[in-house]
Amino acid sequence: MNMVLILAGGRGVRYGADIPKQYTVVLGQTVLGYTLQAFQRAPEIDAIQVVCQGEYDQQVRDIARQAGVDKPLYLAPAGDSCPTSIRNGVMALRDVLSDDDVLLMHMSVSPLVSANDISQAVRVCREKGCCFMMHPVLICMACSGGDGFADKDAPKENFVEMNTPWAFRYGDVRDLYLRLEAEGKEITPRDYTLGLWLAEGRRAWYVPGDPPGRMKITTAHDRDIFEALLLREAWLAEKGGK
Repeated sequence: MNMVLILAGGRGVRYGADIPKQYTVVLGQTVLGYTLQAFQRAPEIDAIQVVCQGEYDQQVRDIARQAGVDKPLYLAPAGDSCPTSIRNGVMALRDVLSDDDVLLMHMSVSPLVSANDISQAVRVCREKGCCFMMHPVLICMACSGGDGFADKDAPKENFVEMNTPWAFRYGDVRDLYLRLEAEGKEITPRDYTLGLWLAEGRRAWYVPGDPPGRMKITTAHDRDIFEALLLREAWLAEKGGK
């Protein structure tokens, strides 16, 4: 089985709206709805899990229904940070997934994930045990020295962006969290799964992600860009049909 864990537990503080950004409506559908549709259409994905705050459980089910989701849908409680939400989602699947199943992880506010990215994540994870979407760093970088200054150049050629979807063999990622629990390690807001994976001395394999998948809706400006891209896509489809 291949399942995707969609993170929808954020409160959207930076977005500045009265509801979390994943529930805002863009051209008649919520951001989460667009993301759900991408995985509903992906033939490699067998089931979907959404990690969300409990008060949104019914809304998530309604959004999934409106988005045409007919794959098995599971809900898990969000934590107090994105990393703890991931852990909660992973551990909630212990009676659902087997060791060799593939679990993808994706942000609900990254609705432009492509079918190719999803397919590649599953394929490479099956071959290597894990995978993430890589995007090259395109701007100049420097190391922050704090207090508003930079004290060291950081050549962009030495870095890559670790974008979602991430994919892991389920037994490996479950056991990672079980080990941390046994060691009494607290999951902090900086302890994302890929970072914890690398901290164990493991390699994280990547494939180049499609450029649209780079978008993550964090601010109202990002939402406006997403709307513009949808309008452009609709215009091109209409133009092509004439």
